[in-house]
Amino acid sequence: MSGKGVFIVLEGIDGTGKSTVSKKLKAWLEENGREAVLTAEPTDDWLGKAVRRANNEELDPRTESLLFTADRCQHTLRIEQMLKDGKVVICDRYYGSTVAYQGAALEKDMGENAVSWLLNLNGPVVRHPDVTILLTSDPKVAMNRVGNRGELSKFERVDYLTKVQDIYLTLAREARWTVVDSNGKLPEVLEAVKKAIQAYV
Repeated sequence: MSGKGVFIVLEGIDGTGKSTVSKKLKAWLEENGREAVLTAEPTDDWLGKAVRRANNEELDPRTESLLFTADRCQHTLRIEQMLKDGKVVICDRYYGSTVAYQGAALEKDMGENAVSWLLNLNGPVVRHPDVTILLTSDPKVAMNRVGNRGELSKFERVDYLTKVQDIYLTLAREARWTVVDSNGKLPEVLEAVKKAIQAYV
């Protein structure tokens, strides 16, 4: 494995196993001598807390989009420094989540313009990852997994998550992300993810 900084992002609807895969990927990288950092969005700082508060209130999706992007702007600055230090940064959600989730929420008001507006909004504040992996799942299966965690958020509905995943798949085609079916067994999913990042780490 090389010693240069690498930026890896895992995307996908709720219940696709992003957090679990991220943790196991970090452990695998460290076992192979790479310094890896696990991070996520929303972040844990005050901007990330504002995002979480917004999730629990009836804010306009455009307002939420701006909060997510503000949090991402500061987060990206920290990611840039970690990459300069030669670390592998594994990010659980990045700009794709805002484009997919808020894109679905804004579809009623903005139609096809929603996704392009969100991409333009995020363009100046993001660093494009070296590898983005989209974990996909049947939304009904994903919802069953999420339901086992307890109370569902306003984003966790089958019809809504179906729209979100459709936007994700469009982004994956256009940006050439790696798509991994997460309906299978975890070891198989993890192996597919390792294969996707092997050339970069």
